[in-house]
Amino acid sequence: ADCTASGGGGAITDGCDLVIPGGYQTSIHLMDDGSVVFNSDVDIAGFQFGVEGAMITGASGGAAQDAGFTVSAGATMALGFSFSGATIPAGCGTLTVLTFDGTPTGLTEDETGTIVAFSDSNATVINVYVDNSSGDGDGGGEECASDWYDCNGECDGEAMLDCAGVCDGDMSN
Repeated sequence: ADCTASGGGGAITDGCDLVIPGGYQTSIHLMDDGSVVFNSDVDIAGFQFGVEGAMITGASGGAAQDAGFTVSAGATMALGFSFSGATIPAGCGTLTVLTFDGTPTGLTEDETGTIVAFSDSNATVINVYVDNSSGDGDGGGEECASDWYDCNGECDGEAMLDCAGVCDGDMSN
């Protein structure tokens, strides 16, 4: 087969470095400078996510601003949408840039009870993978000591995207 398998892990320098695990349509990650980067297979019409460890004091820039979104940020939540029905096109980049009071430890994940909600222009839920690895490729991630996540988001997992774009570790397809 004529393809390069990728399994995730390694340094995250922008949204295009994020792997979208099987079963998800979008991945998001909080960079050290406050940028929330994304990689999405679908257009985004609205988003809501939380931050752990710090209070959000502002949000600006990124693809949300480029699309004319109103982004509201306060306490530990950020909410973005367009009054005109505009969307953020599928692709990768910076979603928005947050400022904080304190040092955030990552983005809130659904199992913590805080809502992570992304939707498309039909108000259909977008399945979002929250990548809270340290992003430096040098270990020490909050959730995974090795900082290596496979395409299923499993710490030290062995699943890889094959030539068909399937995350299952079976390189024969």
